[in-house]
Amino acid sequence: MPVTTNYSITLPTVGGNKNTWGSVLNDALTALEQEVYDVDQVLGAADDSATPSLAYNLTQAVTNASTAKTNSETAESVANKLVNTTLTTLTSRVSALETLVGDVGTSGSVADDARTAKTTAQSAYTAATT
Repeated sequence: MPVTTNYSITLPTVGGNKNTWGSVLNDALTALEQEVYDVDQVLGAADDSATPSLAYNLTQAVTNASTAKTNSETAESVANKLVNTTLTTLTSRVSALETLVGDVGTSGSVADDARTAKTTAQSAYTAATT
């Protein structure tokens, strides 16, 4: 008689094994039930925190992974808000500084006064060293 690939459960031969199918199928179902039971014994109950069972540990791992994902997403959101707030503040301060300093070509601006002071200092240095 043929057997299954993974658990070697005996299968009735189609067209053969006359009057033996009942016993073969009952034995196959019993073997299958035993395999399922063995797996269930290894996994244990998902709510067995006393032992703790493999199923319980797996359930806890899934819960912990979900919590970690949520915490990670929250941290990312907070970091994005901090970066955006900082960039907004910096942009505002740079704009204010540009307004305060002004353009080199605008008479009376800090930038123009600095350019004039530089030119005057260079002239004074040249006159003093020659």
